[in-house]
Amino acid sequence: MKMKEMVTKFIGITGSKKSGKTTTIEYLTPKLIEKGLNVGSVKIAFKDVNIDVNKEHYDVERLRNAKSVKTLFKSRIDTTIFYNKVMTLREALKEFSKGLDLVLIEGFQEDLIGFPQIAMLKEKNQEKEIINDYTVAISSIPEFSIESKKDNFVNFNKLVDIIEKKALPLIPSLDCKHCGYENCITLVKEIIKGNNKIEDCIIVQSEKAHLVLQLNEKNIPCNPFVQEVLKNTILGIIKTLKIEEKEISEIDIKILVNSKETKEIFHE
Repeated sequence: MKMKEMVTKFIGITGSKKSGKTTTIEYLTPKLIEKGLNVGSVKIAFKDVNIDVNKEHYDVERLRNAKSVKTLFKSRIDTTIFYNKVMTLREALKEFSKGLDLVLIEGFQEDLIGFPQIAMLKEKNQEKEIINDYTVAISSIPEFSIESKKDNFVNFNKLVDIIEKKALPLIPSLDCKHCGYENCITLVKEIIKGNNKIEDCIIVQSEKAHLVLQLNEKNIPCNPFVQEVLKNTILGIIKTLKIEEKEISEIDIKILVNSKETKEIFHE
């Protein structure tokens, strides 16, 4: 059970090859930082690649091949952490986004299913091939200066405003159905269409709540009454203990459950 205040929001920058995706993120990042946001940027490779720092430091790859969980490369100008394991995009984003307000993700449409997307036009009449159910806006970098008659076309210099309005938290693929839909993807599509709000996701709401219940690192929905009962119970226990800290901002509790106890919980 964990208290958490900040919820990171995500938005994708998509388009065909050489459509200005990187240029767009280069432009947007300092603009968003000026607004007081902690911004992260992500590049999704379009093919399998293995990255080492450079040939001069090839021994970093040797350290990675030794199968450590993480490898840290520290120079006087950069700090690079390699996670030496395969992760899904959502797993990687969850780890990467800690401490960030907003993450801009560069990738193709198929890489960013479930994320709100801004599609960048490279040619006229290209809308059909770059727009999908997750597109919140289309635009074009100044180099191309392409305009569209689509209702969601936005001038390049107005994209900051769109991002602040349309970026969404990382909605988990829990498919709990508390929102009334069969799965999380459908809810995201309806939010993008304007038919629902992010507040309809009880999981995201719980991340902004005073208490979050996790099982095997997955958030479990708790209604406000259950949150208050659990929170007050824990705080009541803490009051009986001799705690030296004069200010507590967050409490973590980890319970290890064995297989017998698991079977008893689910009556198997």
